[in-house]
Amino acid sequence: MKFSKILIIAAHPDDEMIGCGGTIIRLKGKNEIKVVFTCQTYDNRIDLKKKIGYIKRQSLAKKVSRFLRIKDPVFLNYNGLSLKRKDITNMSKSIYEEIIKFKPDIIFTHCIDDNHHDHRASAEATLIATRHNKSTDFIKKMLSYEIPSASDRLIKKNKTFNPNVFINISSQLKDKTKILNKFYKKELKSYPNLLSIKGIKNLNNLRGNSVNLESAEAFELIFEKIS
Repeated sequence: MKFSKILIIAAHPDDEMIGCGGTIIRLKGKNEIKVVFTCQTYDNRIDLKKKIGYIKRQSLAKKVSRFLRIKDPVFLNYNGLSLKRKDITNMSKSIYEEIIKFKPDIIFTHCIDDNHHDHRASAEATLIATRHNKSTDFIKKMLSYEIPSASDRLIKKNKTFNPNVFINISSQLKDKTKILNKFYKKELKSYPNLLSIKGIKNLNNLRGNSVNLESAEAFELIFEKIS
């Protein structure tokens, strides 16, 4: 895989590592990688304790980016607890601004039918921000990633996450889980929850095995431009 600039849209710190952390580790040496986080998980008016917790979570996300030696992350800080239609429109404008500044060749975002509201809103805002026009003509490919427990049961009836792109992370899975354990341990669950370290490893192994690899991260191709 050869890309020069990769943009990852994630609702919250930890989504980027759970959904495509192995891919980041694999591609970071030869490419510029930037993560944009869209949502905060507290209400500014009443949730002081949660605000302090989320500020710590943002600090961890910065540490992850520095540990990986990728660009510092951007935080848009939309209130995920009360997202309305106008917020998604405004979020799309913010994402568009980041796209214009960074000019990525490839974008990774959440699944549009994810059952987590913030994930779904982030995916929709990304799609709106990248609607076909000349100002974003430099984008060659967009893919959606999966988050265990949020992408396994999608919001649409009888719809499942249907991956058609698999990135080999057999050599990166160990480092991916180490980073999750080191920086995002508080966000993880105990096995057999899908959001446990073992659950994430099992999913990546399953995705890899389905295409004759040891481990892989799976994606749905949203579009690809071949010129």
